[in-house]
Formats: sequence, C-alpha cells, structure tokens
Amino acid sequence: MTTPTTNNIFSADTLNEWLAHLEQLHPNAIELGLQRITEVGKRLNLIHFDAQVITVAGTNGKGTTCAYLEKILLDAGYKVGVYSSPHIHRYNERLRVNGLELDDSAHCDAFAIIENTRDTISLSYFEYATLSCLYLLQQAKCDYILLEVGLGGRLDATNMVESDVSVVTTIGIDHIDWLGSDREKIGFEKAGVFRANKPAICGELDVPQSIIDHADSISAQLKLASRDFSFTMLDEQHWSWNGQNVLSPIKQTLMPIQNASTALATIEALGITIAPEKLITSVENAALAGRLQAIEGYDCDFYIDVAHNPQSAQYLATQVKRLKQFKPSCKVHAVVGMLSDKDMTATLSAINSEIDEYHFIDLDCYRGASASQLLNAYQSSKHNNHNVTCYENVLSAVDKVVKNVSTSDIVIVFGSFHTVSDILTK
Repeated sequence: MTTPTTNNIFSADTLNEWLAHLEQLHPNAIELGLQRITEVGKRLNLIHFDAQVITVAGTNGKGTTCAYLEKILLDAGYKVGVYSSPHIHRYNERLRVNGLELDDSAHCDAFAIIENTRDTISLSYFEYATLSCLYLLQQAKCDYILLEVGLGGRLDATNMVESDVSVVTTIGIDHIDWLGSDREKIGFEKAGVFRANKPAICGELDVPQSIIDHADSISAQLKLASRDFSFTMLDEQHWSWNGQNVLSPIKQTLMPIQNASTALATIEALGITIAPEKLITSVENAALAGRLQAIEGYDCDFYIDVAHNPQSAQYLATQVKRLKQFKPSCKVHAVVGMLSDKDMTATLSAINSEIDEYHFIDLDCYRGASASQLLNAYQSSKHNNHNVTCYENVLSAVDKVVKNVSTSDIVIVFGSFHTVSDILTK
C-alpha cells in the first residue's frame, strides 16, 4: 500500500469538526468528474479491491437494492461492506460493515489519512467521504462491497473503483442540471458504471435504448428486467421471481418488489449458490430506514419516506393505496418538505390521488423549499383540491396533525432525506 504523505494540512479531534472542515474544502457542493478523486485513490490503492465489488446506480431504488443485497449476503455468511448516501440522521450511517456502523474515531482516522494524502488536490464533500469510506472498507477485508452511486454514474466519485458487477435500478427524471432532461441522456450517464465483459444488471422495466447501446459498445454482459428476469404478483400478499431459477412464493413487504427482483438478478450474476428458501427469507426480512418506515409512539399509523421526485412519489402512492385497502375509512394526511430544485409539481401530481390533506413545511436547509413554494407547486399540480395548511417546520406540523386525526387515519411524512431526519431525531 502507498504510504500517506504527512502534510498535516488539517487535524481535528471530533467527527463534527472533520465534517465542518469537509463542508468548507471545495467551492462547489457537487462537482462531477473523476480526475481529482482518482489521483488520490491511486495513491491509496483504492481502485482495485480484493473483495467482489457491486456498484449500484439509478434514479430511485439504489438504497433498497443495496439493502436487499446486504441482507442476502450477510445471511449467507459473507462479510459485507456497504457505502451509501446521503445519511438521514448521522454521518456514520453512510458506511456499514457486517450490518454495523463504524464509530466516530474510525472515520476521523480515515479523514486524517485522506487529508494527508490529497496534498493540494481539492476534493468535494462527497469525494472526501467516498475516499475515506473506501479506505475503511479496504481495511475491513470484506468478501463483498456494495457501492451506492451518489449522482449519475459515469462521473460519480464511486465510479473510480473497478467493480465486478454493475447495477442500474430505475431511470427517472431527476438532477436534470447534471444528467440531462430526458431518459435517454440520463440512462447513458447511469450506464457509465458498466464494465467491459462483466455482468451489468438493469432493473428498469422501460429501459432506455442508451443503456442497451452502451452495454453493447463495451461488451458488458447485460441482463434486463422483463427479458432476463422478472417478478409476478401471485395475489395481494405474495409474488414470485423468475430468473435462471424460480423463487415462489415470496411475501410482499413495504420494500419495493422491483428492487428485490433486481437484487436477486445480481446475486445470480455473482454466481453465488444460496438455497431458495434462504433467499426468500432474506428478501422478506430486508429493511432500510426511511423507506415507508413505520414510526412508533403515535395513536395513528405513522410513516416516513424519503420519496423526493416523481418516480419515487408514484411508487409511494401505490404503497399508500395498498395501506388504505386494510383501512377503508381512513384519511391520509401528508406532511411534505422538499428541496427547491426538485420537480415539486410533478412529484405532488404523482401522489395527489392517495392523499386527503396536505401539510406543507418550510425546509430549513441548503436548497430547501418554503411552504409557500410547495403551495404554489401544488396549485399547478393535478387533482389539486385538497385541504392544505402551511407550517414553519416538520415538527410543528406533525405535532398539530397528530392531535387532530382519528386513530384510524394514516400520517406520512415525505419529500426529502432532510424532512424525515427531523422525525428520527425527535
């Protein structure tokens, strides 16, 4: 391994001090490109890993796909590392080894290594976090490493690592300033994680031609949903999966079936042999914070979800509709906070039909939208005939809402990682 240099540009004793330093390092919050991070990665031998590396890109579903893969691999007895972003509550959530977060001191030590190695190379917050987590994963000696792409794929920091299997979960319209305004352009950016002559899994049911074309151009071993693998609903509570083998029946949970299907195709591509009954059990027991997560302590049914764009809101709507089937007389109250650069109108249009009352909040963070901005977006959306109230923040909205709903009602907080984080830290 390359021995780090000892410039001692910056040092800190606590994780919060390090994170504050990272936020000031680079003039841009987002800067796509691999030249700078790859140079530092090469110095620390972070391009090639002894572990099998699975890189997961996509507009939505990256986190849940990684959660399915993590659960399957852990249950099969492998040592598994996962790098994901963003975090909901604590920075430490971004890295798990064998299902456990690492403590503050481990992250501080890794930050010190990156700081002393980068020399004069400027790194963004995400690049710095990626390098430090990769360093910790390298030290952990994992069997499998799951890397969740932050933005796009082709130019994302995680793409400097040579992966063994690449995954694209779904393709939707998001981050248009960075990835383009149509699904073909976005598909090409996501497909940038594919590797020549290696397995590439695409879980998108309506795959853009750009993904197929790019895979063909580099001779990637492309496996497509609905062509090479698929899932079928057996009844309201069970589904089956069809790939090289068949798994059935699998109990439906609140986690997305489409992403479970993609994860199972990835396991097949890895060539791992796991007993069918064990695979089914792992899929049924996979979970991830912030994805239609039930929150205890309220008299009504209370959920949080990080849905923040039209595609994820559309999926959330299907899940809310399913919940309502078991509570036919309930009302659904949505507490919503979003970032101002998201397509708020289309996001609300996607879920309006399943909501009875809206409670919009000011989201107090970088790029956070005000409640009045959300209200304006809602007024331009489809089916905009709800009762709407605006609040200063998510906690004041929730406190008011839960005092005035029936015990048979459903409250769901969604719109951003920033929105649901306040609920988890309450």
